[in-house]
Amino acid sequence: MALLGSLRGRGRSVRPSLLPLLELRSAALALRSGYGLAPTGSGTVCFVAEGRPGRGTDAEIVAGLAGDSVRRNVVDHDALGRTIVRCWRENGDLGWLLDDLADVNERLAQAGFASWLLHTTVDFAELRDMRHPKLTMVYRRERGTFYPYARRGSHGRDRALELKIRSSLTRIVPMESDIGRWRPV
Repeated sequence: MALLGSLRGRGRSVRPSLLPLLELRSAALALRSGYGLAPTGSGTVCFVAEGRPGRGTDAEIVAGLAGDSVRRNVVDHDALGRTIVRCWRENGDLGWLLDDLADVNERLAQAGFASWLLHTTVDFAELRDMRHPKLTMVYRRERGTFYPYARRGSHGRDRALELKIRSSLTRIVPMESDIGRWRPV
């Protein structure tokens, strides 16, 4: 049946993978050695909840309970109506943070909210100023790709740094080639 579907131009739907998200550990080494950037230990999962955000939707409850059983995630909302699940790990522990972010994504998907997921982010900062992230690596689950978002000031972005980072990480993690899809977060 799969052969018949492919002959007719219909492919099977492929379930988006979280494996590239976990591969960000390797990219972190390149970011540290090449740019002096280290993981801050914070990241987010962003989705659009059906209904009115902040009303304790099922998706928000699922997201808040994911990850480490000791530390609960913070569920917040932005002005655009998106729900943002904030996860963090002390001492910039990227391994545990990525596990937590993957768990939030997976639990939301298993609960039927996969189509609501927008992106997952991980923040990086210069070693001398870990409180102010300079770079956010954005993972788009539906595309299975990353793109860098480098802040410049309060409203700008450092496109030159973003392009350098994309070039450096292309062989390490799947990078989004279409720059038009690189949205501010």
